Amino acid sequence: MRIGLVSTHTHPFAIGLRSVCATLKAAGHDVVMLFMSSRRDTARPDYSPAALAQFVDVLRDCGLIGMSLLTNTFHRAGALLEAIRAAGLSAPVVWGGTHPTVAPEECLPLADAVCIGEGEQAMLELADRLAAGRDPTGVPNLWYRVGGALSPTREIRNPLALLRTNLDELPFPDYDLDTHWVAQPDGLARATPRNLRGALDVARVITARGCPYHCTFCNNTALREIHRGQGPWVRLRSVDHVLGELRQLKARFPTIHAVNFVDDLFLVRSEEELERFAERYARDIGWPLELDVFPNTVTERKLAALRRVPLRLVSMGIESGSADTLENLYRRPTPPARIAAAIETLARHRVPTEYHYIVSNPYEPEANVIETLRFIADHHRGPARLRVFPLMFYPGTPLHARAVAEGRIRGRDHAAYDYMGSGALELARHDYLAVWLRIVLNLRNIGVPRWVCHRIIDFAIARPVRAVLDRRWFCPTVFFGYQAARKIWRNFVYQPFVRPLKYLRRPRAAASAWRGARRGPASRSAAWTRARSTRSTS
Repeated sequence: MRIGLVSTHTHPFAIGLRSVCATLKAAGHDVVMLFMSSRRDTARPDYSPAALAQFVDVLRDCGLIGMSLLTNTFHRAGALLEAIRAAGLSAPVVWGGTHPTVAPEECLPLADAVCIGEGEQAMLELADRLAAGRDPTGVPNLWYRVGGALSPTREIRNPLALLRTNLDELPFPDYDLDTHWVAQPDGLARATPRNLRGALDVARVITARGCPYHCTFCNNTALREIHRGQGPWVRLRSVDHVLGELRQLKARFPTIHAVNFVDDLFLVRSEEELERFAERYARDIGWPLELDVFPNTVTERKLAALRRVPLRLVSMGIESGSADTLENLYRRPTPPARIAAAIETLARHRVPTEYHYIVSNPYEPEANVIETLRFIADHHRGPARLRVFPLMFYPGTPLHARAVAEGRIRGRDHAAYDYMGSGALELARHDYLAVWLRIVLNLRNIGVPRWVCHRIIDFAIARPVRAVLDRRWFCPTVFFGYQAARKIWRNFVYQPFVRPLKYLRRPRAAASAWRGARRGPASRSAAWTRARSTRSTS
């Protein structure tokens, strides 16, 4: 059976959808995957008419269409669904991914079916039933819309299947570029390492599913509650399985020069296991490694083990420096002292770091935000990458339920649907203290002394200062000033000077290596040697 899988994500990573694709292909189905990515950092549909026309043409002979979406790609998924309907395609459309799982009631009136939870087995069983001409409506994890292509007469809500406990049973995510398409401004193009925009420069790998924590702002808490009683929520892939995927990627794609473990749980493994991993990774893979970590999992011995591999970046969510906010508002078991210890450990091992904070939370008392400002002044260690996110009420999260119950939002936090939560839009939604938090964070990041930052905090929170600055004009003024500085940097510094130097590190040999890899084993070996040699000297 021919199946079309569609990713609506801004960037063509879509690891979960790639796993569904690999599962379907392993069972003998003919699968094409379309990355309807955005060329801009926007949650709105920005597809050209040519791209939509070709999108429909690629899907025209499919008997089943699966579409993956997040909350901030909901609008794009809706536009693509409209294009499918307008073209008269008869294939049933199944929506899956995080948003349909946490907000199925919103999605079911639109798609023919929604997949709640893990999609590999559900999509495989649905495809097998359709291919065999059997009743498609009894598949666990699937809800069916009344009047849809799969259930014309009644709505059906099937129960969830048990969670897959052995993740090593899954095939590696699919990277068969001959069956992949990527949205471009003037249409669709066959996937290549270049137009996948980084997906085959830095390999993204999931090493675990689930999270043991219950943060009230995070979709994981909603997902965990939905799957309660369906088996253990936290499941880890074995180190052998992870390394096997990396070896396969390394053999196939000479363009890859680093790897990113995108889940937060790699460091929950024992210190002994991480030491064994580091030894084998350094020997067999050797790429610079990016990790996301939870503060509670950062220990001296684990960092010492990982220093044996080339650590490129460690990202850690701090979110707040207030014990009250962390414990009582976010239900996050990370006391400020534990966070400070993790920052100190990362700094002592000279690990490149990225830190995340959440601001502009209407439920957070100002005293707690000021406490976070003091925490930053005392404990932040730079230089580090900095991400400061305005709080968004994502569907299904405890904070979303609270905001709806109290009438703060009417069912939907439009910011969660309309913003990507990155770039300049992070700053656009800051309040007064959030702007000062970003200022103090950046000052500490460049090494401004603690006492200076404390005096700046004293200035910012002083009543006379707030009487003048804490006005409606302050945040927009800062935002537009930031936008102007950002454009000057990008247009007059980054584009003409920095970017050309950056791309010198991605030599032409990598492109020739890719062409050689497709010609045959002999040219493949020589091309890879050239690519690696050039990278090592650049």
